[in-house]
Amino acid sequence: MIITISQHAKQDIMDLLKLPAERIRVIYQAAGDEYQPVTDPEQHVAARARYGVGERYIFYLGGLDQRKNIPQLIRAFSQLYQQIGDPHLQLLISGNPDKHTGPLFPDPRPIAAELGMEKQIIMRFVEDEDKPVMYSGASLFVFPSLYEGFGLDPLEAMACGAPVVCSNRTSLPEVVGDAAITVDPADLSALVSAMHSVLTNNELQADLRARSLKRAALFSWQRTAEETLAVYEETLARSKAQRKK
Repeated sequence: MIITISQHAKQDIMDLLKLPAERIRVIYQAAGDEYQPVTDPEQHVAARARYGVGERYIFYLGGLDQRKNIPQLIRAFSQLYQQIGDPHLQLLISGNPDKHTGPLFPDPRPIAAELGMEKQIIMRFVEDEDKPVMYSGASLFVFPSLYEGFGLDPLEAMACGAPVVCSNRTSLPEVVGDAAITVDPADLSALVSAMHSVLTNNELQADLRARSLKRAALFSWQRTAEETLAVYEETLARSKAQRKK
């Protein structure tokens, strides 16, 4: 028996390993208990100061490898910045471009420089202890990934009440459901439009925040543990039954 983390991952396993569906069980992941809305203004002020962002920022967290589609996010932000006309709007990308190099980890800084966005785009690794407050304070969390096995980062953002714009590919629609705006990550205009809609519509932003919390509450590590234990017990019982034959 194989346990995997999404229906999409299950289908990938079936396609690649030619295994029957009954050999694979899907058990979802969850955001940790530490991921919840942070409401203390002092925590927000201190965290923003640590990462050099103001009150209005778009947040991305989830790695800088090629499948994460960061160059597209930067291009989208550049267009959005021109449309919004707010000089204080920033994009915070969690990550250190110098940590990994090569074709699988394209450096996003040259694109930001080419578009004149060096001052508006902050690239700094956000520490684990700061993730909840940075998710909570974001005007928008954007996740334009081209491929995921699950999509834990947008789920963590939702657990903190962030409005989310997310890729509609692979497993991500399973995770975010109808609580996020999903778009084709290859469609630049669609990505810009979705981001613009959230930032310019307070009612939509509030609705997405409420939907985020409700959606994230459907996932829990307790449930994950219980379902995993059930698969182990079922597999053990089947193994014992086969030995008796």
